[in-house]
Amino acid sequence: MTRPARVHRHSNRPSGGADCNVSLWVTLALVSGLCDAASEGRMMNSKIGTLLLVFLWSWHQDAQLQDARYYREQAGAAYNQKNYVQALENLQKALELIPDHPSIIYGIARMQSLLGNQQDALIWLGKITRMGMILHPEKDPDFQGLVTLEGFRGVLKQFEANAGPIVHSSIAFTIAEKGLVTEGIAYDRVEQTFYISSIHKRKIVIRDKQGRMGVLADEKDGLWSVLGMAVDSGRRILWATTTAFPQMSGYDAQMEGKSAVLKFDLKAKKLIKKYPVPGPGNHGLGDLTLNSSGDVLTTDSNTPAVYVIRHDRDDIELLLKDEQFVSPQGLAFSSDQKHLFMADYSKGLFDIDVTTNRARHITPAPDSTSLGIDGLYFCKGNLIGVQNGVTPNRLVRLELSPDYSRMSRFEVLEVNNPLFDEPTLGVVVDDELFFIANSQWGSVDEKGQLSPEEKLKSPLILHLKIGPK
Repeated sequence: MTRPARVHRHSNRPSGGADCNVSLWVTLALVSGLCDAASEGRMMNSKIGTLLLVFLWSWHQDAQLQDARYYREQAGAAYNQKNYVQALENLQKALELIPDHPSIIYGIARMQSLLGNQQDALIWLGKITRMGMILHPEKDPDFQGLVTLEGFRGVLKQFEANAGPIVHSSIAFTIAEKGLVTEGIAYDRVEQTFYISSIHKRKIVIRDKQGRMGVLADEKDGLWSVLGMAVDSGRRILWATTTAFPQMSGYDAQMEGKSAVLKFDLKAKKLIKKYPVPGPGNHGLGDLTLNSSGDVLTTDSNTPAVYVIRHDRDDIELLLKDEQFVSPQGLAFSSDQKHLFMADYSKGLFDIDVTTNRARHITPAPDSTSLGIDGLYFCKGNLIGVQNGVTPNRLVRLELSPDYSRMSRFEVLEVNNPLFDEPTLGVVVDDELFFIANSQWGSVDEKGQLSPEEKLKSPLILHLKIGPK
């Protein structure tokens, strides 16, 4: 979800004073999978790369806060001065605040290696392998002191094993039109129709129950890039978010920071209202969800917040802004709708108490990371996440404790599917998750230029049966 400078994915990042070493943090982010182009020596041109740039900017604004970003900044500066002891101390402080952050763990392993603590370095690398990540520390000169160790070879074998596929999904349908850069998908149970959103071509396409394709709305209706969507079947409404991204066709710099929620009448198949985010600022609405009353909840990944359109007010307003948030993404209600779960690309999962509007961070399960989750869904008492902010991209099931304070179990449902090209959002239909498998965010640059036709693929929608835990 959401991502350019990603909202995105979205999502959707250090910098700061003159002594800040941004290159170290970017290196750590790359190797942790937040941008998986490290081995090619370039920033991946994708929704995730866009989110990284947003985070770099946001850290510049509040680097003096004594949070994980601050300590990572200090670690980068110390590393640049070859003060590895101080770098290690700051990374350890950052890890206390975000204990499941692969790049921080990787940084600690690097410092241990540089300090000659070989066994400690192997222990920290081992933690990342158990998270299921794929990294290549053998290519990192900071680990040259480990290359002859049997334990290091064992770590490399585990990283290699993490590249093994787990595939249970199958193709639901394919869209012939290339170059859409698909992001969101919604389903209307009444007409048995799917709606798919486009980042680049600024439109919402329709696939009816006979498999016929059409267009609900496009640029002529005032749409920018279209992201998350949800259908209120009973009220015959489709809700969608739209944000002006440089990756869309016809982008103009004057559009920067513009974002809105769209309301469509599904009987008339037309746009009936647009709800721009109020106030100045760089906004990036991404995902959204509905409750049974017809209220709409949506996340702003660029200026971190949650907004609401209440059914009895018909206006968009701020619901919650919390200093804990960095890059809000997917939203999902608990079955009783008393809790709103939110994925933050850089901080993990939050439980928002609907009564008090207070957010509480959910403690991750051991040997797992809940960072980098884009789409989030509540199904059969568990959360299902599309985790495209780590390498490898994967679908995961998250079992929570009865009070929702911690994650009791982390299960990978699908990973290393050769059809994946940055999976994004989905929709639960009965006991199946239908999801965008190959958004192809990397196929369009920040000037809105698509890759050559021969490099583009037809958008794929996969479906995965969500069985018992």
